[in-house]
Amino acid sequence: MRQTKVKAVIFDCDGVLVDSEHSHYLSWVHALQQHGHGLSLEEYHHYVGNAGLDTAKLLAEKTGIDCAEELLKSKRAHYQELQAQGIPPIQSTIDFVRLLAKEKEQRGIRLGVASAAKKKEVLLNLRHQEIEKIFDVVLSGQDDLNEYLDPEGVNKPKPYIYLHAAKMLNVSPKECIVIEDSRPGVSAGVGAGCMTIAVPNRFTRKHDLSHAALLLDSFAGIDLDHFFRLFDDC
Repeated sequence: MRQTKVKAVIFDCDGVLVDSEHSHYLSWVHALQQHGHGLSLEEYHHYVGNAGLDTAKLLAEKTGIDCAEELLKSKRAHYQELQAQGIPPIQSTIDFVRLLAKEKEQRGIRLGVASAAKKKEVLLNLRHQEIEKIFDVVLSGQDDLNEYLDPEGVNKPKPYIYLHAAKMLNVSPKECIVIEDSRPGVSAGVGAGCMTIAVPNRFTRKHDLSHAALLLDSFAGIDLDHFFRLFDDC
């Protein structure tokens, strides 16, 4: 088994492990319709990857809705209804996570999830895919970054969640691979000093992901030795 200098692999959840963006889109549409507004799929592409409150503020400003917090509350309620039915997996990534889990001890690596979403949403998605016990750390940008102070906010695209994940995993950010799908997520990983791989989905293919170290179409057909070789060669 090939040795590598990587010590941890950290995955985003929405758009990386689960195909949740369509459900998020439907939930924003539902919330906006309560105020007499719509949201096209093309428009939504610009908001993918942002923290929920950031998106709510942008949509409230654009539409003239008074309270972004109420808009977000309505969106979340509808998303929870959809999530309870089960969000579909991004199967190639789930399969790759299972491969990593089988060899994590031999390779001396740890696994994490770092998501901008609320903790309970992240855990439910992992539970539905029966992979929640695989990860050594699961972090929420909304619930787990209270020790960081930033007047602009602490969630992605700020780097704090990946800095905190590295700290919790007891590794250096430079020893971490981050898997992201969106511009804000890639910015967070790169800003933390992690080797960041972008794997865009149908909602994020138009994002500027040029600041990622690598761009992959998917994890289909990628074995572990090849994956870690990508890291060591960068």
